[in-house]
This record gives sequence, C-alpha cells and structure tokens, in this order.
Amino acid sequence: MTGFLRITRLDLLTMKSQFALYLSLVLIVLMFGFMGSSVMLLGITGAWFVALMSSNIFAIQEKNNLDRLYGSVSVKLQDIVLGRYVFVFLNYFLSFLAVIILHSGFVLFQNKALETPDVLLGFSLSFLAFSTITGIQMPMYFKMGYTKAKVWSMVPFIAVMAFVAIPSFVPALSGIIELIQMKGDVLIVGGILLGLAIQFLSYQISVVVYRKRKRG
Repeated sequence: MTGFLRITRLDLLTMKSQFALYLSLVLIVLMFGFMGSSVMLLGITGAWFVALMSSNIFAIQEKNNLDRLYGSVSVKLQDIVLGRYVFVFLNYFLSFLAVIILHSGFVLFQNKALETPDVLLGFSLSFLAFSTITGIQMPMYFKMGYTKAKVWSMVPFIAVMAFVAIPSFVPALSGIIELIQMKGDVLIVGGILLGLAIQFLSYQISVVVYRKRKRG
C-alpha cells in the first residue's frame, strides 16, 4: 500500500470512534434547510463544520503521541503529511455529499428541481472555503501541535464565517451575493482551481515546518 494511503487509513481508524459527532452536521443542515437556505450556503456551512471536526485528529495525535505509531509503519514524512491532507479532504467530500442528499430531499418535498449549476457552484465555493480554512490551519498544527495552535487556528474559521455572513446583514455589501450569482460559471472553475492551489501550497508548507519540528 502506498505510504500516504497507510496514513489515511490509520487516521480513519483513529477517528472511527469520533464519527458519531458528524451526525450533528445532519441537524445543522436540516435546520438551515427548513429556513430555506441555498445549496451554496449549506455547502459552505458543511465545509466550515467538517474543517472544525477534522482538526480533532491533531488533538488525538498529540494526546496519544501517534507520531510513534506513524514512525512504525515505515513511511516518509511527506507521506504522513499527504495522508493527513487526504484524510481531511475525504471528510469534506463525504460531508458535501451528505449535504447534497439532504438538500435534494428538501427540493423534492417542495416539488422543485435540483439545479446542477447550483450544486456545482455550491461545491466550488464550499471547497474554496474548506481549502482556505484547512490550508491555513494545518501548517499551524504541523508546526506547533494542536494545543499551541488551537487558538490561532480559529482565525480562518472566523474570517470565512464573517465573509459569508456580513453581506447578508449589510445592505451595502449585498452586491457580493448578486455578483456570485451572475458569475456562476467563472466562479465554479475559479473556486475549484484556487482551492486546489491553496491546498497544494499548504501541503508544501506543512512538509517544511513538520520536518523542522521533527528535527528540533
């Protein structure tokens, strides 16, 4: 098995007991769904939530000193970092899939059609939000560990929530939402590409800072 896949598998097994926490995402989506929220807002909310939950693996790693376990499976440091990024992405992908399934239920209940462009836009922007949050916080965790980084890691969470929420409450900024709706095709491609670029850069930084931490 490829090195990073071993780490991904180990992370999945490590977090197996924590998966029940993800059921709270269903409650959150249902609450926003009953409020008539768009698939874009539901997707971003899910991305924010799963980014928060995914950070638990760093807490468990630190508490149980899992670095020793990772060392015992004979994988490169780059594979440890890449495996963690794959694990976190799988969390996001499965959560977005759950959001789409639940949103489809609301759409069918209301006798409406599920619009593919809306789903793609929701995926693009939620992936961008997810990539921005995890892309900033994960190098922090690899550099400082969970305990030292957990306060600073809240900054991207707050920033993304503010970016999403403020235009809805400030009329002067409502044009942001209109722009998103008008430039859907551009944002679908641009959001995915930018999200991938952020993840790639974040991975490279994480490898560097984690290597320095291990040497130190």
